Amino acid sequence: MGIGSRLKVGIFFNARQEQGGLYQYALTLIDCLSKYSPEIDFILYLAILDELPFHIDKLNWRIVQLSRSGLQFRMIIEALLMIAARLGWECPLKLIPEFNQIHHNEPDVMIYVKPTLYIFQWPYKSIFPIHDLQHRLQHEFPEVSALGEFRRREYIYTRSIPKAAAVLTDSMTGKEDLLRYYGGDPDKIFTLPFIPPTFRSSLISPEKVSAVKVKYHLPANFLFYPAAFWPHKNHIRLIRAMDILTKQRGIQIPLVLTGRKNGTYQQISELVEELRLQEVIHFLGYIPEEDLAAIYQQSLALVMVTFFGPTNIPVLEAWAAGCPVITSDIRGIREQVGAAGLLVDPKNEIAIADAIWKIFQSPELRQGLIRLGYLQLQKWTPELFASRLTEVIRYSL
Repeated sequence: MGIGSRLKVGIFFNARQEQGGLYQYALTLIDCLSKYSPEIDFILYLAILDELPFHIDKLNWRIVQLSRSGLQFRMIIEALLMIAARLGWECPLKLIPEFNQIHHNEPDVMIYVKPTLYIFQWPYKSIFPIHDLQHRLQHEFPEVSALGEFRRREYIYTRSIPKAAAVLTDSMTGKEDLLRYYGGDPDKIFTLPFIPPTFRSSLISPEKVSAVKVKYHLPANFLFYPAAFWPHKNHIRLIRAMDILTKQRGIQIPLVLTGRKNGTYQQISELVEELRLQEVIHFLGYIPEEDLAAIYQQSLALVMVTFFGPTNIPVLEAWAAGCPVITSDIRGIREQVGAAGLLVDPKNEIAIADAIWKIFQSPELRQGLIRLGYLQLQKWTPELFASRLTEVIRYSL
């Protein structure tokens, strides 16, 4: 236990900005604990080389930047172990040494912000999240199965889950999946629903909104989809839905797409040219975190027709910014959204087009969805998020 019987909790932060939602989740976790859990002593171990986008100035927090040379050495070992796992050789040895900076502090429990080898390589009681098991549920998508990715995930999960003091899932759907595929004690699996990022504001000043509009040359009344160009994000069907609206309904509603131009971007770009939708589809590339809320705030709607869940952070970001939601009618997302969004079959381009048409045609529907989104957010606040996580920490001892 910490000094004076206070808990001493380590947080191992190795999430990277390019990991998108995972990075946002990790930052939100830290921000909520720093604001609403003063009764615990935290030591934040930064296993990244970049600075955090916000400052923590609390008496019960200590920030420890792990040494660059130490990080690089361990990252090399980690990379070699991951290559071996992808090839089917799962090393049973503990090859990654602890950091002296962690060992000397002796945390009562360690929170890992994502599944990682360190959970079973190091001796600490561990808490960590598993956001989805799509490599098990939808292994037909290459991004979760090809090139040894399925084996890599299994190598980490099959060793981390039995060792965990507690595992966090985003929903009851996530908990059901975890128990189905890995078994174990259901009492140590806790649901901790996502919340919108708390480390940046969701409601932006009119001046900032105008500046972002000019910066990215945003059109009026546009749809928005912030997502990497992986097959499961379903950009292809969304583009075809936009084609239906343009050629069959006779309306041109701009669609703004953000995300690094990797994955299937080239295929999507070629489809836009083939369908002659260059004036409709706008590719903005990577957008900094601080500009996202201003884009949501100007959007006609978020159109997130992904095949993956169980739940998704952009839905929450949209609600927080006063942006209505169109998303996929699939298990997990269905429970997350309820009546606070238009749910569509992600395989049905006509259904996607119809949902967009409804919001475009009905300002009353749009405003109603915005109100319902705000109400949905009140069911799980930052204070509740921190309180639940504190409960998990105490359970883990």
